[in-house]
Amino acid sequence: MAVALEKPVPTKNPRVVVYLNETLKAKLEKLAAKRNRSVSNLLETLVKEEVDRAEREGEIDA
Repeated sequence: MAVALEKPVPTKNPRVVVYLNETLKAKLEKLAAKRNRSVSNLLETLVKEEVDRAEREGEIDA
């Protein structure tokens, strides 16, 4: 039986590892698919929006 190994996507961005429970992961995958995004891209977008909000509200320095 042949196993396809995923090749890493070349990127200059650092990698962040996140642990999620199975239910949240499944919902995240559905949301990403519905929005035609990869899970990684959706997470990056959501994190950026939250960091931008925190900067605007003075929670963290811009």
